Amino acid sequence: MTNFLITKSKSKYFKNLGFLIFMLVFSAAVNAQTTVSGTVSDSSGPIPGVNIIVKGSNINTVSNFDGTYTIKAPATAILVYSFIGYKVKEVSVANKSKIDVLLEEDLNNLKEVVVVGYGTMKRGDLTGAVS
Repeated sequence: MTNFLITKSKSKYFKNLGFLIFMLVFSAAVNAQTTVSGTVSDSSGPIPGVNIIVKGSNINTVSNFDGTYTIKAPATAILVYSFIGYKVKEVSVANKSKIDVLLEEDLNNLKEVVVVGYGTMKRGDLTGAVS
């Protein structure tokens, strides 16, 4: 009888151990990160300073002077590309390591802006002379 109880507890132990190993492997596969790189450009060429954010997280980067970027993101993530004067674009990573993005201008939302000293104002809010 004692031998039966020891065998039964060992099999329960190995089942639990097997389940634990499965969960560790599965969670590692789900949380696997991919290094994604690429270029952000518009119809006239590369765009420096574009914000690239992993949607729903605080992982982000900015494209450099020639429009290239590199970011580590989960394999199932969505990258959000945004820049003033351009439409926001979302692209799924889907296990890709290179994503080149072409942004479209958004002239409807861009209002005239006048640079004043170290700040900015809308042209309609400006009442005095500016030199």
